Amino acid sequence: MKTAHYLNNTMKSALIHRKKINTMTAVVSVMAGKLQAYKIIIIFFISIHLIFRLLSPLHAQQVYSASTLHNAASRSQTIQRIFYQRWDTMQNNFCYFDAYVDVNWVFDFDVNTYNRGTGATEAVPMKLVRTFSSMLLVLPVYTPHDVASNEYGQLPQADITNATEASPSKKSWEKNSVLLGLSVCGYHYGLTRTVEISRGSAGSETASDYAFSQFFDDIAALTLLIVPYITIHCGIIFNQQIEPNDDGTLDYNFDPSKTTKRLLTSLTLFNAITWESTAANDQIEATDISVNITQFISIVKTTPQYMPAIIIGYKQFKKYNDEDYDPVWVKNEKLPGDSSRDSATLYSYYATVRKNIDNFYMAASIQLQHVDQTIIDKRTLKTIDVPVLQMWSMKAGYDFFHQPGWDFFVWLGLTHCYDPAISFHSNHDNNNVTGWFAMMDIASPLFTFTLKGSYNDSYELEKLVESVDKYIIEGSASFRL
Repeated sequence: MKTAHYLNNTMKSALIHRKKINTMTAVVSVMAGKLQAYKIIIIFFISIHLIFRLLSPLHAQQVYSASTLHNAASRSQTIQRIFYQRWDTMQNNFCYFDAYVDVNWVFDFDVNTYNRGTGATEAVPMKLVRTFSSMLLVLPVYTPHDVASNEYGQLPQADITNATEASPSKKSWEKNSVLLGLSVCGYHYGLTRTVEISRGSAGSETASDYAFSQFFDDIAALTLLIVPYITIHCGIIFNQQIEPNDDGTLDYNFDPSKTTKRLLTSLTLFNAITWESTAANDQIEATDISVNITQFISIVKTTPQYMPAIIIGYKQFKKYNDEDYDPVWVKNEKLPGDSSRDSATLYSYYATVRKNIDNFYMAASIQLQHVDQTIIDKRTLKTIDVPVLQMWSMKAGYDFFHQPGWDFFVWLGLTHCYDPAISFHSNHDNNNVTGWFAMMDIASPLFTFTLKGSYNDSYELEKLVESVDKYIIEGSASFRL
């Protein structure tokens, strides 16, 4: 009996020991998996660094000439796009408050400057810094009393080709509820210059400050949401350009007399059909109409799980207006003293497809174009044959967390872009460039953080064509409730 009891205890001890070993093995496996993920991230950023180093000598940098940066209409499209992206984030994650900041650095932004000492014009190396900040607030106006069965399911509508958000972890807004949104956004463009100051025997130090013209774009808007049927945005865009004083200093005072205003409006039905417009001087300046086909089908029937998200759209923008900063003439050359102005509208037709398989995400988009007037290169005075293909992009990403409310994405993407101003701002023989971007995106229920590096990314070139052949680093963060 004692022998049997001893053997029994020995077997129990062996089983317990085996369980401990299995548990430790599982823990080690999990830790190894996390270490493997961290290795992938480290390799990812080392690869980006090497790409930066390898590609840098491929194209000599062109000295900056004014273009999109001085075009208030184009800058208005940029700030609106980010504004709508932030509201997509609010609605996809059912938030009531969102504070967001984004800083974007464009390197090797050389500018021609007159040197009074030598009497010559010199290319001065500078850096363009773009900062965006926004604050969005949602206030419940009406909530149905019987909310037990009023929650609704909503497919995310954000453009995954440019942004990624965490999977919703909050309770969805109640069906038939009415919400009022308040928004303020600001975008600042500034060129910075770094100079070395000699302190004699004490050595030297460097200092950086803004120089030349500064550009400010702001939005103040109201939003009405009737869940899940209607979303209406209405707001004012303020554009201001501040010129330096004779001594080089800048006065950052808001001057209404030097500020132009635009009206933005947007209407979305069932999170599926969206109409956006911008008006200036009592005329429609830009229009964007899109349909989320997958979301539209889900209104009447359940979409199959294998079906990707598909978005198609059409937009028009009065892009070329014979301004000094435009790279082209419209219809014909305008001689000095000729006050006549012609306009050409750019029509774009786009489609986006995105799909995820477990932790792996894929997205692709294409955009076609048509210009309704003849445009002429200002340098060669030759008619520009505008190609049908305007841009395309594709990207793939992996989510290391993939938990409700928690995501850790690493993305790699390839893009292509056409713009008649590309050769104007670079040493390219034609107006087509292919680029890439890499992005790390971390999201939690309360905070998000994104770090992105790019080179000739079509998304960046569409915002600012002067950034062609320049490296761009962007970091953003948000806090939401």
